[in-house]
Amino acid sequence: MGAEMSRDGNENKNSYWQMEGQLDRIWSNLLTPIHRLLAPAGSACLVCGKTIKERVPGYPELCLLCFSAIPWITRPRCRVCGRLVGCPDCSRSGGVERCFIMNRSSVAYSASMRNWLAQYKYRGHEAYGAILARMIGRAIGRMMQELHELHELNELNEHKAVHPFFDAVTYVPLSEERWRERGFNQAEVLAKGAVLAGKRLGGRLPVVGLLRRSRHTDKQSFKSRHERLHNMQGVFQALPEAVEQLAQAISPAQTYFRRHSPSHRRNTIRLLLVDDVYTTGSTLNACAAVLQHICRQLGMPGEIYSLTWARS
Repeated sequence: MGAEMSRDGNENKNSYWQMEGQLDRIWSNLLTPIHRLLAPAGSACLVCGKTIKERVPGYPELCLLCFSAIPWITRPRCRVCGRLVGCPDCSRSGGVERCFIMNRSSVAYSASMRNWLAQYKYRGHEAYGAILARMIGRAIGRMMQELHELHELNELNEHKAVHPFFDAVTYVPLSEERWRERGFNQAEVLAKGAVLAGKRLGGRLPVVGLLRRSRHTDKQSFKSRHERLHNMQGVFQALPEAVEQLAQAISPAQTYFRRHSPSHRRNTIRLLLVDDVYTTGSTLNACAAVLQHICRQLGMPGEIYSLTWARS
């Protein structure tokens, strides 16, 4: 009987990844003509302005030189926050309790990446938004693969079992003042990009707004780590309809996994929290704490993972 269950589990898993492969091919076929329209021969690179002589697959707005300069994070040194170099924050004892399991990011927050984000957030260059969304979609593919491998090896993150599946995706909210300034929430745009462009997700996960800011905060980029941690206390709250919306969002996902992978039945809610930049993790941690509370109101503990476009 055990052998039969093992065979069934393998068949379900193989079927799942075969379906993902089909979605990948469909996604690629759909994007190819779109990319050709976006970047006709001889168009200018969005970043440097030079004529694009050689197309970059998936990034038709960029020349090869600008694309090659992207500081992708493919092998994070810190397994918790996903930083490319040594991380003193995650190894520091004491301090604020971490409410999320792990973070992964697309790129290191270099000077060039800081400029890209500024062009999008503050200078109204909306074309950068599509690029950033595709970049974070690339990161979620790597993240899902990493979680899948960890699950296969039965490794544990502290006392929690790691599982390569999210029930829903949510994002860090903007204050009303910031919304009036920009007219969009870059974290929400990235969250939708992660779902639509993520190779392992295939665009099937729900994106749900669950949080709101209770008060406006000054720009975090000018604050020290201590100031950031203190400044985030009590900033985020659950939306009045958050529990109901999350319940509706996770129901199809939970049902799918119960039917297709009986060995993976669980009584936890796994959420992916998306933001643009991870600096100290104070914003993500504050959001994760509220998300855990929302999950407990549904009678299940919450496991919160985070995904950001950049890691400083």
